[in-house]
Parts: sequence; structure tokens; C-alpha cells
Amino acid sequence: MSTTFEVYPRTQRVPTFGKLIELASIRLAEQLERRHIAAKPQLKVQVLRNRSHDEIAIALDAQMIWERDQYAWITVPGVLGGTDVDYRLIDELTKRLWNDLFEVEQRAKELRTHIEACLSTGHYWSFRRSAGQPAIINFAYGIIAASLAELTDGIIYSDDSAWDYDRFPAVAIDFYEWFFDPEKTPDLDRAAWARACLSAIASDQRL
Repeated sequence: MSTTFEVYPRTQRVPTFGKLIELASIRLAEQLERRHIAAKPQLKVQVLRNRSHDEIAIALDAQMIWERDQYAWITVPGVLGGTDVDYRLIDELTKRLWNDLFEVEQRAKELRTHIEACLSTGHYWSFRRSAGQPAIINFAYGIIAASLAELTDGIIYSDDSAWDYDRFPAVAIDFYEWFFDPEKTPDLDRAAWARACLSAIASDQRL
């Protein structure tokens, strides 16, 4: 089972690959330190073709936009796996889904003005974690998504059990406070999974 975080930017200017990797590496190290893990993984990004997975040359100072038949792949060097990232345009279906959320979800109602500004930019990104990923990827992909939301003054959303549904939509500053914190989720299975992942990260000599 895969899970995703969608990031909707409010700023019109699209960040560069380098800016995201720089900030996400810093935030990941900070979040690990908060959990008493002394590791500072330096993230890496590639853009690959969907079917062949051939790498496409990119510059780190290029904006985070790519073609529909491509995806970004963000990894921790030395660790198998990663998070794949889609760049998507906001279509009428996406707008209708958000209009429905504004009617029924309290968090969406509270952030409606912010979210509508995000939707007006016309695009968003989706970060996916496939099943069976290493513990560091299970943790890092959320922090990377939040870092992009921070860079773009955007919001993070997930409805597929990536974390507690009633926390979303969220802004980055809030996300950092409760994501992957076993003490801040009411879901006992999710808390146990987070503890197991953090223990595995702490013992991983590759980081």
C-alpha cells in the first residue's frame, strides 16, 4: 500500500530543486535531532522517465517542473528506495474535490482563504511512499513534502492514511510538530509503526 502527501503552493514562484533539497536536508536533520537521532542525511534528487526510469539531466538551479511522462525521485544516498514526486496541474475535478471539503471538513473551512490562494497557482506536487520502503524514507518523505510547503507558503494534504486524517490540510509549521511523533497520534498502530521506524533509523549505520 502506498501513501501520499500533496503540496499546494501559495506563492507563484516555483522553487528550484536545489532549494528544496537544501531545506529538506536541514529540516530532516532537525527533526531527527528532536528524536535524539544524531544523523544528517544529505538528500539527492533526480528526474526519471515513467516507463524506462532513465535519468534526465537537470540543473539544481532549475525550477521544480517536469513533463507528464516524468517524475522526480528523491533519495538518501546509500539507502535503497526513495519517494517519487509527481508535478500536476489543478483541473476542474481537483477544484470540485476541494469545494466538497470546504463543506464538510473543519480544517479545510478554517484554511479556506489560504487554500483558495494555493489553488489559484494552478499546480501542485504529490509525494508518494510505496510499501516496503526503508525506515528513513518512511519518515523523510513527509519532511520533504513539508519543506516544499514551507518554501511556497503552501499547504499539505493527505486522505490515504499517510498520517492522521483529521490533521489535514496542514501548514508546514504545524506538520513539523506532530508528524511521526508517536505521542501525538491517537492511532496506536500508527504510533507503534513510527516507534519501530525511528528505532531502525537510530541503528542504521549508513546515515
